[in-house]
Amino acid sequence: MKLEFEKYLESQSFSEESMSIISEGIKCYKIGAYRASFLMSYYFFLKVLKDRLEQSRHAKPDTLDLSTWQGLLQKVNDDTVWDQTVFETTQWKLADGRSKIYLINNDLREDMVYWRRKRNDCAHSKDNIISYPHVESFWLFIQSNLNKFIVNGGREALLDKFKIHFDPKYTKPGLDYKYLIQPIPLVVGKRDIGELLKDIDEILEEKSSYYYIDNKKSVYYYFWNDISCSSNEDINKGFIDFITSSQELFIKFITVYPEKFLLCTSNTPLIREFWKEKFISREVKSSDAFWDLAITLLRNNIIDESEKNKFVRKLALAGQHHKLKKDHMEFLRSHGLFKCIKSYLFEGILFTQPFNGYNNANASRHFILFYLKNEPLDEVVVESLNSLFKGLAYGDFREAFIEFMKDNPEFVKSFIKIAENKGLNLASIFKEEERIEAVETTEATETTEL
Repeated sequence: MKLEFEKYLESQSFSEESMSIISEGIKCYKIGAYRASFLMSYYFFLKVLKDRLEQSRHAKPDTLDLSTWQGLLQKVNDDTVWDQTVFETTQWKLADGRSKIYLINNDLREDMVYWRRKRNDCAHSKDNIISYPHVESFWLFIQSNLNKFIVNGGREALLDKFKIHFDPKYTKPGLDYKYLIQPIPLVVGKRDIGELLKDIDEILEEKSSYYYIDNKKSVYYYFWNDISCSSNEDINKGFIDFITSSQELFIKFITVYPEKFLLCTSNTPLIREFWKEKFISREVKSSDAFWDLAITLLRNNIIDESEKNKFVRKLALAGQHHKLKKDHMEFLRSHGLFKCIKSYLFEGILFTQPFNGYNNANASRHFILFYLKNEPLDEVVVESLNSLFKGLAYGDFREAFIEFMKDNPEFVKSFIKIAENKGLNLASIFKEEERIEAVETTEATETTEL
């Protein structure tokens, strides 16, 4: 029966020399020679790192000067000191705590010191007991962390990996990209993550022929979602720095990830320009997040009280009302959205303008019906519609309104009652016999067209 560690080794691609070392370690483990097994496992780990250093000969880490790098490679190939040299490379660090050589954090550096001590216990026959749990624990360490000991070729090397991974010429589409995210805070300092993400965005956008994160089934959407929801705080902050670095980037990302909006509000000039000037732009208005963002702005008092009415009026006239959810409507009603719509449609001169009144009604038919479906009638609305239909004998709005009346008999009753109380002379479309005739005419027209 194969050990889990053996199955892991089969799924990887290690050199023949490395596999020879670990195979001997596994044989020792199976016969109970645990000190020998640990030693072979430890040297296997170092041999894999040695191979990676040699393979990165032409991808020098930015943290080392050329002479230091060349000297290191010479020592790595010296059989008398290679193991000590490779171990030391795991301990080299910069002033900010990042590794000079690998894409690892401080915890893994400390773990390597621990495993080095255990190696010494095995090699020098010290009194400390070494048994199978030590070997198995080290194997688990290898399985969990060996893929993190990647030689840090620097910022440009990581960007090259992004170019290769997301280019179908070199990489099969759909392969896991998460190995590219882990090195991000290790390749650059905390303050530079935002700039690195900007470069990554440019690479990914270049690989896509359309607005790539807007498609929520695309790998690009999931990639940026993993970035924005990363458990690494530095990546999270870097993402916010990145998307707030320009209005263009902010709109592009916040309309797809609106849940990140409140994390961006410390950038006051950007947020003010967004709601005051850019909110009804095509990119924002057409997004699925339009109403969620509007409500976030209002609910969290990001807009000054003195400017809220003007903002709500913009929402009333520019928003895609068919995307409004019930809870959206209740909240926006309390902020006067429907009052603004009523004022625009029924209290002004929209329908009474010479020559343009009827055209305006036809062009606004969906907007008018949206209001009528969600707000009760009153005298202002009744008088405006009654006046409009006295002269509107045909057109798209008339046909749509006839269908609406047919489906909403209570609306018609309410309309007639208010009109009678107001003493209005009803337009013929609201009189029962004319209304029935109009419905029959409309149905006959539809049948003929079919």
